[in-house]
Amino acid sequence: MSYHVITIIIFSLIIGLNANPSTLHTNEPERCCVPKQFSSQISTSNGVQLPDGKTAGSYGYYNFSYDSYRGMIGMKGVSFSIPDQQKSNLWIIENMNGGQIYTIDQDTKRCYKSTMPIKPLQCIPDSATYLHTNMYGYGDKQIIGDTWLVKIDEVINYVTVSRDNFCVPLSGHVFLSNPAVITAMTTSDFLPSITDPSIFDIPPECDTTL
Repeated sequence: MSYHVITIIIFSLIIGLNANPSTLHTNEPERCCVPKQFSSQISTSNGVQLPDGKTAGSYGYYNFSYDSYRGMIGMKGVSFSIPDQQKSNLWIIENMNGGQIYTIDQDTKRCYKSTMPIKPLQCIPDSATYLHTNMYGYGDKQIIGDTWLVKIDEVINYVTVSRDNFCVPLSGHVFLSNPAVITAMTTSDFLPSITDPSIFDIPPECDTTL
């Protein structure tokens, strides 16, 4: 698996659970589900241990769109490998229904196809552990963010969502054991709509995948 693909796998984990939110527990904020459609900017940092035992890392920023009605996730942006700072212009498309990920290197016009190992998530589950609450912003422009610990098999996910009608995934920190991965994600410029539907259109170069 290309370590670029780790980015979209991680964000799929960060955006919730594929279930309905549970009832309110005593002294806990209400669990919530992310919107059915939204667009945002995300920045990510990843570290992964490759099958040969070597490690790789990346930092990236992307236009991100999520559409549960279409069953699609799309990302377009720039990734910098660590430590050599090699720049890659990437377009990543996930077909959630088919469980397929297409990673398009827009510099070489090559398309890499892989299988999505984990179905995307949508809601904070009943099994999540509430940790703490933070205030984002300043002055009278503040957003309440609730941080939850979500464990799924060998995946440990610390996710912070906004306490409003949108349940915005503000940030996430995910730890996997196989493959060994550490990642962090921050969301900005959130809109509860799809700004560019073409981000989900699988390009012709993916007719022949590597």
